[in-house]
Amino acid sequence: MTGAPDPVVEAAAVAAADRVDPSGKLRGDVLAALHSTDRTADRYSEIVDIAALVVAVATFVWTVVQARRTKAEPPPKPEVVARRIRVEFPLADNISPQQRDLIVDVVVERILAEER
Repeated sequence: MTGAPDPVVEAAAVAAADRVDPSGKLRGDVLAALHSTDRTADRYSEIVDIAALVVAVATFVWTVVQARRTKAEPPPKPEVVARRIRVEFPLADNISPQQRDLIVDVVVERILAEER
């Protein structure tokens, strides 16, 4: 993804960040990662790993939706997209399966809701 992120991707990423960390600290990290041109940020912090996962999942889901849109296909079912993400995205050491599943569920729900 180059340039400014799509508003739907940004909204989904922020929603997931807020759900994972209600204090709002993760929101800033996610927004910084979304708007950064350097995607090789410091990968040692749990917060950065979560923010990177949020951005990656949001970008992936939006790409799937856009590809289906260009083929005039209806948006995929949320559970299908969520399952594909859980299979294809490796789980970082700093992120629990519960955190990953929460991020995936929120991002998929938010992006697909924009398409309906």
